[in-house]
Amino acid sequence: MSAAVDSYRDEMEATYAVDFTRNREPIKARKRFPEYRRSGGAPTRVNGLHCRRNKRWTWGSGRGARLQNLRAFAGALALLVASMASSAFAVTLDMVSIGNVGNAAHSGGLGAVSYAYSMSRTETTNAQYVEFLNAVGASNPNNIYSPLMGSDANGGIVQSGSPGSYTYAVKAGTNPAGVSYANVPVNFVTWFSAARFVNWLHNGQSTNPADLENGSYTLANAVSGPLATRNPGATYVLPSIDEWVKAGFNTGMNSTDYTNWATNNNVMPASNQGSPTTANVANYNFGPGSGPLAVGSYTNSQSFYGLYEMMGNIAEMTETPNSGNSSQWIATSGSFATTLGKFPNFSLPF
Repeated sequence: MSAAVDSYRDEMEATYAVDFTRNREPIKARKRFPEYRRSGGAPTRVNGLHCRRNKRWTWGSGRGARLQNLRAFAGALALLVASMASSAFAVTLDMVSIGNVGNAAHSGGLGAVSYAYSMSRTETTNAQYVEFLNAVGASNPNNIYSPLMGSDANGGIVQSGSPGSYTYAVKAGTNPAGVSYANVPVNFVTWFSAARFVNWLHNGQSTNPADLENGSYTLANAVSGPLATRNPGATYVLPSIDEWVKAGFNTGMNSTDYTNWATNNNVMPASNQGSPTTANVANYNFGPGSGPLAVGSYTNSQSFYGLYEMMGNIAEMTETPNSGNSSQWIATSGSFATTLGKFPNFSLPF
């Protein structure tokens, strides 16, 4: 879920300008976000997930824990549990260590992280989210499945059966970009559903729906309202905005070295769906008639740490709330529908 700085949105509303994101003036970074969220007509929702993992997290109590971050549902969920790579689980995540521990923030004030952690290399896919739904979604508790996943052309999951016996499958066919749905980032995921996915991972991919409410986040059956905060001892989590910015823009060369774009480049990536293996390109500016490509498509446009689609494709969510509204989360990276004029707002400095 894959899982920043560009913009934010209500947990029930996705925008094209949302994986985690960025702004221009250092002090005004968050003031840009509303224009992306509300400009234009109501777009097709695009919610991405990435995962993050923290290896050595020190909490206020001084107690250490292991933690992973999921990128957008984006690269946008943050997770951290080494054991999750075991084949004993239905969902495995390719986690990438984010080095340069103790780096400084960039000029906009974001990106400083004082501990070791990992991020999922790609956004969370429809196929991975289907495993989650089939494990705990027989009654669709707290709407972890949205009907838009089935009805919208850029959804990728269908629900069958009746309450108490629902089953789920990846959609047949291809999305508007001509890509099979299985490896496309999962879409139409609310913040609270993403947090439940993370709790499911934290709890060893349990088949008990009650385990969705506790773990990395205490949710108490909430589906809206203020975002939950990360619990001590959390393993899989949604990435914070600082974790996402570091994974996308820091070069690992020294504490203050950041690129302007999360493609390990200081030049704005070109808009390109047809040749994703070209260097420094991204999936944006294609409008509502198009869609995301499969995760890992942009092989020569990775971040310094080797994360795919940190720019464009699908927007990624973080666990960081907007400073003016605790019910809105900061989103990042832009999506396939982010316009050419808006896309530069996802670069550094914010």
